[in-house]
Amino acid sequence: MIIIQSKQDLAELNHESFPQTLKRFVSDLLEGLQAEAEPGEELEHLLSHPLILCEPGDNVFALLNGQPMSLEYVERFDLPGAIAFRAGVLLDNNWLAQYIIPAIGLDNETMSWLAERCEEAPNHE
Repeated sequence: MIIIQSKQDLAELNHESFPQTLKRFVSDLLEGLQAEAEPGEELEHLLSHPLILCEPGDNVFALLNGQPMSLEYVERFDLPGAIAFRAGVLLDNNWLAQYIIPAIGLDNETMSWLAERCEEAPNHE
């Protein structure tokens, strides 16, 4: 997994699992998180509301079901050339982590598990 805290983190992604449309989607999420923060407190806000990009081979079950965390939602996004899931995990009463899970490389069991927990999300372009 990769914790995204800056545009530089995204620029360094060279893996085939992260097509440009997925990078743009994550970039938009990062900008939204930064916009929520008070000026000068962007990094602190990102530490309490981490944006985590899963890589092929990551154990999605363990990441999303770890204790004392609570899985709050799962959304599916059909991006041009990629499918991704976004899962929100409550870390405590005020902290929420967002996991971005590219569908490429997921096994059928994990895809089914995510789909069962999915809330319909609009297509993102």
